[in-house]
Amino acid sequence: KTSKYFKYAIGEIVLVVVGILIALQFNNWNTDMQTKEVQIKYLNEIANNLKADLEDVRFNIGFNETRLNASRIVLNSLDHKVTYSDSLDVYYGSLLYTTRSVVNYSAYETLKSKGLEIVTNDNLRKAITKLYSFYYQNVIDFEIQDDHAMQYQIVMPTVLSRIEVRKKDNNAITGEQLGKPINFETLKNDVEFKNAIVMNEDLRVYMLENYRQLEQNILECTALINDELKNLR
Repeated sequence: KTSKYFKYAIGEIVLVVVGILIALQFNNWNTDMQTKEVQIKYLNEIANNLKADLEDVRFNIGFNETRLNASRIVLNSLDHKVTYSDSLDVYYGSLLYTTRSVVNYSAYETLKSKGLEIVTNDNLRKAITKLYSFYYQNVIDFEIQDDHAMQYQIVMPTVLSRIEVRKKDNNAITGEQLGKPINFETLKNDVEFKNAIVMNEDLRVYMLENYRQLEQNILECTALINDELKNLR
């Protein structure tokens, strides 16, 4: 009888241990599933934000390409002493304004508040953090401190004092206007005006480099997120 009770007790202990192990395994599995679901949720939100950011960056690229082209054509018209033509109005009218980045921080800020460690892939977590805290910030800082400052303090006052600006017919979009020199012959020898346009041209080149690099950074981060989402699913 003692032997039977002993075997029964051992069996009960084994069953309890097995039950505990199964419960722990199920709990770990459930925790892993919850962690994956949270990761998928936030990574999807960040991916959607990056999609909108990419559209904004590409708009900025196109806008600056138009300004760069206008600056070069205007300088060429002055340097080569050409006879003024109304076809130049669109280029003289495209010298003004610049761009600013509109970044969707909502998903990233939410992720930060919950804890960046939610993203278990170290390389992906570092890529996301670097994109938002460095690459975006680098472009925004240069926009505000350099590009906007020069545009509004030097380029716009210089251009508006020498160019008559008017809206295109039936067009109220900011940045879409025509311009005509008040005195084209005088403008050909206006060093201050030419210097302002040269500086504007150089800044447009630099900003395009920044925006194109940011576009590449967004695409690379998006690709990493998509790969991780495939793994998690």
